Amino acid sequence: MATIRIVGVQMVVSPRLDVNLPKVLDYIMNADGDFVLFPEMSLTGYHGDFSDKAARAAWEQIAKACRQKYITALIGTGRKRDNDVHIQTRIYTDEGELLGTHEKLVPTKSDREFCKPGEKLRIFHHRGLTFGCTICNDLWVTPGCGPYPDPRLTYQLGQKGAQIIFHSANSGADPMHRAFHESNLQLRAVESKVHIATANAASPDGPVNCPSGIMSSEGHWLVQCPLEGEQTYSHDIDVEIDVGAEEEGEAVK
Repeated sequence: MATIRIVGVQMVVSPRLDVNLPKVLDYIMNADGDFVLFPEMSLTGYHGDFSDKAARAAWEQIAKACRQKYITALIGTGRKRDNDVHIQTRIYTDEGELLGTHEKLVPTKSDREFCKPGEKLRIFHHRGLTFGCTICNDLWVTPGCGPYPDPRLTYQLGQKGAQIIFHSANSGADPMHRAFHESNLQLRAVESKVHIATANAASPDGPVNCPSGIMSSEGHWLVQCPLEGEQTYSHDIDVEIDVGAEEEGEAVK
């Protein structure tokens, strides 16, 4: 057994990368943990009109900060190549290396106005921990956000051996969805027998409609942020570590 400390960041996400990047770097440098999780598209802003060159330069700064702080960061960002945009989580290790990426597999109807769905569900191994990633609607497939089938990605990740799922979100403040979002986190964690760590973007319109925190594999909150404003949480989880497991990930760069 080993203890993994997870830090989650509930931050206001600006449409501007140059506003978000200093905040992301500051949160990394001040985080006391093994993993730090950021909200969906918290670096580039939640849109497709960002500079690919600026995003790539920002990724380099984030990698250096991870190496300096010796912490693994899961960064919400846009990724653009050949005129295709993806909503992406990039995983930079405590050695400043890109372990891998997850591209949002179930974008909402409004997401698809600027981005394409990802193509592959990946599993990652780092320091003996096996984990997966989901991004917002990947987990919920919320009614009203598009007529898309539910691939039950959390269950798939659990079947692949994930011990923790890192879930980045930017779900807003519409209270209609709160009960659905929270109950889905609970039920999917239990079904998949995994902890789900989530980081939502703070909303300027009021309380977020899904808490930032960690849902246990038994279906109860281990830690939870207040629903309003910029917040962070930190929590230790005891997990079985495979000391013989090799570092493994896969990236869409």
